[in-house]
Amino acid sequence: MINLDTLRQAGFFKEYTHLNNDELLEMIHQRRRQSSSQLLGYEYEPERSKDDHSIAIEDTRKMLYMDLEADVCMENNSYTELLKICNDVSGMDDTITDIKEHWESPTGPIYISYKINGEERSFAPIYADDWIDQNFLEHVLSEIAAVTQDAFYLCLGPNEEWFGQDVNYIRLKPHERKILEERLHWKFFDDFLKEMMQEQVK
Repeated sequence: MINLDTLRQAGFFKEYTHLNNDELLEMIHQRRRQSSSQLLGYEYEPERSKDDHSIAIEDTRKMLYMDLEADVCMENNSYTELLKICNDVSGMDDTITDIKEHWESPTGPIYISYKINGEERSFAPIYADDWIDQNFLEHVLSEIAAVTQDAFYLCLGPNEEWFGQDVNYIRLKPHERKILEERLHWKFFDDFLKEMMQEQVK
């Protein structure tokens, strides 16, 4: 079941306020149809989204969904692409610019330079075969949050069912997070850690 009203109240799809729910769902489907057809090289009709998660991840200016096992290698410019995704999820245009990615060898060291809101930044992600360095991803999201004043939260979904190598970071204001927690029962990693610490104290 899709709770689109709840997602929209939590800040998803803000740029589509001119569309009603049915129109928005149709737009999302047609966008998925076009991208799938382009990827496959022939006309393809994907299954229609049937749940909150599959709809929410379509708002790439609000939610960053990705598999951390992402074919990271020197040839793929994986961290350049990651920073472009982070720029999108900032919800602002040109938050991240002047991206440069340099590998000393196929196994690193890796050096990334970029600008956040016009200020120069650099980082050396850890090479871990074909996995994205999650510490780098969270570092960039924290830099974006300092600009936008909207925090990013790692969401585990209802019943923590999204816990795994796929990650779901959502840019949320406090009241938006509360909506997701209370109405969709989405859980977040920071609360999970608190519960774990409390269990260890007992």
